[in-house]
Amino acid sequence: MDMKNGKHQILNDQLSAAGKKNIETINSYNWSPKADQLAFSYGDPAKSSIAIYDSQKGAFTFLPRETDYISTSLILWNKNGNQFNYISEYPSDQKRLYTYSMITKKVKTVKKLSEKEFQQWLKLDKYEAN
Repeated sequence: MDMKNGKHQILNDQLSAAGKKNIETINSYNWSPKADQLAFSYGDPAKSSIAIYDSQKGAFTFLPRETDYISTSLILWNKNGNQFNYISEYPSDQKRLYTYSMITKKVKTVKKLSEKEFQQWLKLDKYEAN
């Protein structure tokens, strides 16, 4: 929603209009420190994809991925807004930490996470902490 003029957009509808299928949910999200870009995961209960919505341009960037993620549970931007980390599940019950660079436009797998490490990452999410 644009707080200045009250106009709002429904991302699920915009994703469908962009040709994306089976958009049931937006599971994880986080605003960039630059405050004009929203990184989020979308899909259905069995498949998760990641995109960035630029609210100034009204445009999406769809992230490349190495596999079909089952779910994405966390997205965290770095403080200058030029990259973010996210945690996705694939295969079942195995979580991995990934980094996406806004500069290179590439996703890198950082590491597999234990359940303990995953819980530590979740504590960093300002949306989950409330």
